[in-house]
Amino acid sequence: MTEPRYRLPNEVANQLQISPSTLRRWSNEFADYLSDAAGRPAIGESGRVARRRYTDKDLETLLTIKSLLSEGMTYVQVARRLEALRVRQVSADEAPPEDEGGAITALGPSLRGESPFSSAAAILSDTIHTVAEGQQLILGSQQANREMMTVLLQDNFNLKEENAKLRDRMLELERDMAELRRQEAARREALEARLRRIEEQLQRPPAASRPAPPPRKKSRRSGCLGQFFS
Repeated sequence: MTEPRYRLPNEVANQLQISPSTLRRWSNEFADYLSDAAGRPAIGESGRVARRRYTDKDLETLLTIKSLLSEGMTYVQVARRLEALRVRQVSADEAPPEDEGGAITALGPSLRGESPFSSAAAILSDTIHTVAEGQQLILGSQQANREMMTVLLQDNFNLKEENAKLRDRMLELERDMAELRRQEAARREALEARLRRIEEQLQRPPAASRPAPPPRKKSRRSGCLGQFFS
């Protein structure tokens, strides 16, 4: 038996056109469908994990994984599809060979290849799981929408409260401004009245320069009393 040809991770990653980290993640996720050297590398005596090595069959499996993932399948769906392919391969390997005349044995039809019912069941199972996952995504999206609507309603309620507080504050400021304007007008009127009084006082002449009032004339009083006081 010939020794299988092994490929190093960098070579496989280049052929698959993926990053080494993606190759390592796929190797861990689908280790059951790869060789031990690729999916479960041995641990050496020093305690370090051996470097992964990939066979040609591992490369074919990884190409299938890449193709299924590119179709939008999840890791769980890809694993189910790989399991169905492995069952199909095992069934094909266990099918009895044809005899020399080209006829098959009596048990040949039941053991030859994969049963159509098993293939249909695998496809139906994948479809059911896909629908279930889609419904789960829809339910999750609806829940997220409800939570978002709750947040929006709460924010709207908070905005209404803030708007009411802002209106009250603006009314209070308007009242304060009106009171300040009234006080300013009163002070202005008082100052103008005071200035008018000062101007009136400045316009009056001083007391020394005022003309003396004319002397009052004595009136002659008649009668005895007038003679007495005269």
